[in-house]
Amino acid sequence: MRPVEPILSSVRPHFEADPDLTRILINATSWLEASLALGVLSDQLPERALVTCANVREIVKELPCCPMPMSLDFESLARVWELERDEHAWVRRFEDVAGDYSIALLGDGNLLYDIVLRIDGRSLMLMPPDRSQDFVNPEVIDLVVERPTILASVVDLTVAMGLPFYPMFYMSLEDWRQEYATAVFSEIVDGFDRFREPAVVEAARAAVAPVKHKPRRRAKKVAANAT
Repeated sequence: MRPVEPILSSVRPHFEADPDLTRILINATSWLEASLALGVLSDQLPERALVTCANVREIVKELPCCPMPMSLDFESLARVWELERDEHAWVRRFEDVAGDYSIALLGDGNLLYDIVLRIDGRSLMLMPPDRSQDFVNPEVIDLVVERPTILASVVDLTVAMGLPFYPMFYMSLEDWRQEYATAVFSEIVDGFDRFREPAVVEAARAAVAPVKHKPRRRAKKVAANAT
């Protein structure tokens, strides 16, 4: 079993408590939204489970963000990661205790357009419909919680592509909150600035009295008295 799998397996029993909020915690690009979801879930789930969800978030945000150039072309990647050509895609097939699935890569040369997860007659794009809202397709989160081996395979692919993959894992919620406190606060400030009326901003600036003279240079005056 690869390291990702036991982490996701421990999330699965708690995911059903509130799938929507847990999905936000794991997958929302907004650190503020993730922090709010964490706060609400803290009344429903034990801290250990929430720490695990936060660590899954660290894994998900490190996955490839397509489209993107790779450091090697598809022919080279096919040799490294045992890909086969399948019409317009490069595919690798897998089998786990729950059944078969495959991962297909769409692209040309060394440009990766997207990663497709094929399972039970479904094809799920890794990239979400709105990349400003989610790290990956929300349906993929549901899938990998149910089938942890799929996310483990995507992580293996990420490493095979030569991409850096160094998720930061935390031992407590306090560590996680401290790490991202600045990011959360920045989103709050940005949101406040975005929704303020321009006229209010201009009025506030106009209310500040202009400086009529330059402040005295106190250091020179002390020096003069010393002589």
